[in-house]
Amino acid sequence: MKRQLWYESFTEKYIEGLPVGNGRLAAMMLGRPERLRIALNHEWMWRGENRFREYPDMSEHLPEVREALLQEDFLKGTELANKYFGGTGGVSGKPDRVDPYQPVGDLWFRFHPGEVQNYIRCLDLDTGLARTAFDADCGKVIQELFVSSKDDCIVAQMTTEAPADVDVILDRKEDPRCTITYEHEADGLRMKGSFVEGISFEACVKIITNGKWSIVNGPNSPYLQVTGATHILLLLQIGTDAKGTDPKLEMTFPPCFSPDRKMLVHKSLTDTSETSVEPDCKTLFEILYQAHKEAFRHLKGDAVLDIDVADCDLPTDKRIKLFRQGGDPSMPLLYFEYGRYLMASGSSGELPINLQGKWNEDLQPAWDADYHLDINLQMCYWFVETLGMNHAANTLFNLIEKYVPYGKVMAKNLYGCNGVTMALQTDVWGRVTPEAYGWAVWIGAAPWLGQHMFMHWRHTKDLQFLRERCYPYLKEAAAFYEDYLMEKDGELWILPSQSPENKFEGADKLPVSICVNSAMDIELAMELMNSAAEAADVLGVDAHKAAKWRDIATRLPKLTTDSIGRLNEWDKERVEVEPGHRHLSHLYGLYPSQLFEPDSVEWKAAERSLDERLKHGGGHTGWSRSWVACLMARLGRGEDAWKHFMALIGDFATISLLDLHPPRIFQIDGNMGGTACVCEMLMQSRRGRLHLLPALPSAWQTGSVQNFRAQDGVTVSFAWEKGQLVSAELISAEDQTLCVISGDREWNVVLEAGKKATIKTTN
Repeated sequence: MKRQLWYESFTEKYIEGLPVGNGRLAAMMLGRPERLRIALNHEWMWRGENRFREYPDMSEHLPEVREALLQEDFLKGTELANKYFGGTGGVSGKPDRVDPYQPVGDLWFRFHPGEVQNYIRCLDLDTGLARTAFDADCGKVIQELFVSSKDDCIVAQMTTEAPADVDVILDRKEDPRCTITYEHEADGLRMKGSFVEGISFEACVKIITNGKWSIVNGPNSPYLQVTGATHILLLLQIGTDAKGTDPKLEMTFPPCFSPDRKMLVHKSLTDTSETSVEPDCKTLFEILYQAHKEAFRHLKGDAVLDIDVADCDLPTDKRIKLFRQGGDPSMPLLYFEYGRYLMASGSSGELPINLQGKWNEDLQPAWDADYHLDINLQMCYWFVETLGMNHAANTLFNLIEKYVPYGKVMAKNLYGCNGVTMALQTDVWGRVTPEAYGWAVWIGAAPWLGQHMFMHWRHTKDLQFLRERCYPYLKEAAAFYEDYLMEKDGELWILPSQSPENKFEGADKLPVSICVNSAMDIELAMELMNSAAEAADVLGVDAHKAAKWRDIATRLPKLTTDSIGRLNEWDKERVEVEPGHRHLSHLYGLYPSQLFEPDSVEWKAAERSLDERLKHGGGHTGWSRSWVACLMARLGRGEDAWKHFMALIGDFATISLLDLHPPRIFQIDGNMGGTACVCEMLMQSRRGRLHLLPALPSAWQTGSVQNFRAQDGVTVSFAWEKGQLVSAELISAEDQTLCVISGDREWNVVLEAGKKATIKTTN
């Protein structure tokens, strides 16, 4: 399959642009032939006006809230809980204090092409190269862009057959809360910005060209005026003072901009790294690009999915139209690869991807383009362990650990507890204060994030990671529950409790009902206690703690079912205000968790709940549809998973396949959930068990997988024909016996550390 998006028409719509990035830096290519726009982002570009925010000690009010909830006065309990623990924002009528993720600005190529013909724009998902090409008065025009994963800068090139005059503009849209100034450089132009009471940043563009260039003071900003050029090479670097250092300290350029204007060839390209080349634009671009390609390949990982379906040579927008009419069975494979591409491009720096990945053009983006911790951030990382994208996973762990210090403050100030708790939505500053009145009173974010760390251990069996990062975090998260849980009639109750972001009749004055013992909160607490205990056992530490955590897990309230066999979302059967709600929080134990065993009472009740939710219109956003598809795959319902995966693409994708939240707001989580669904359809693993092709759709009758990662530290490659497993190869990080299941067959495979074990079948 050609892993490429391509089009025969230009676009000026941001959500139809071509995204590139290396995690720290990101850019979106769009625009017209005469005015190419490269929209710029940096992972630390959050305004910073609220980076030192505090929250008062409200813990004395916890008994008051609990008393109302114990009396089943949920309306009063909801109002009181939000009054004390909900913060501002939301429906409070007061602004929240989450800093919005900001654009850096735009880099433009502006020239007069005359009549334009044979226009094409494309994005290579294997290399991260975006490209436009067209015929103009100056002959063939090619504009190329990538964000180097090797040299950590944005690289853009424009070539023409005949000399042309081009203006290169670096600017930022007008923002009354941001001051912009410019400085002339010997080899380019620098833009400096400063937010009122917030961070400062700089963007610097450097130029090499075979034409002549100068800096011209335009009506709005200075720009680079290039004349008589057939080659223009631009290197752009961005820095911020978000971490307390001068932005310039972050802004390094490749050696082609050293004083001697020479560049050392990367070792990956030649045996003699001391070879130098003259600063010819085309040569320099190729050197930078080849080095980037190799680095980007590593970020994407070595997993390979190959499906025997006919490829389609139509432009991507026409393919999507055909797909919506029932054609192009290779489109879902492209969508899978796109999610993986977006992860490598957006989560290979220091911070994880936010609601819009790292791509945002708005000064006031929807939901501040923040981190939502009640599904959206977690969904983005559901597939990274299966695809072995460890670098991407590490950015999530970086953020989790950044939240811990103030998470301890919040545990004390909100509830008078030890350990760590986290808010439902937040930004990069680590100040996990509640900022969404009506939604914010929820304690489940910390254990959910912890499970990502624990599953990284389960997949990699990295003892150092378990000892130094995972277990210390799980221990803090568990310490909070030790204090927060309330003993009642021999059980340990959770209150206040919430099922994000749903509500029931009788407590629906605010957007979310605060209750006692929601199903999701019970599931998260139970999973956390068992994971923390297992980690302690593996490390041979804190035996008394492990025993206590296991005891807590057994004393949590039991999950219950309602009168038609659904899993109760709250403590007992209650009337939902919105039966088709987009959130499926109470089904967490089915997916992404593995708390529910196949065919158990909880498993069947969760399945019934899912079917009923869908009957009432559930899954009506991109990310929600992704979750539905993943749940169906976990249930082994391959055709249903496929149906919802198809709807995700057909109903919630732009022509550049970016996921949409109604009405047409870009959110990246749906893209990532779609990639996770494909992984789940093809392979599922639990302790000691590996299930191959558990939910294979009939549309993918023949294919192969290489280097998927399963739990227990096992790397898996397998092939199938006519819907049946043909062969499998397993390599384990340790000696073990693994039960492998496919269809109605099972194999008990003895694995020796580092040695390949093979399964062969006959159809």
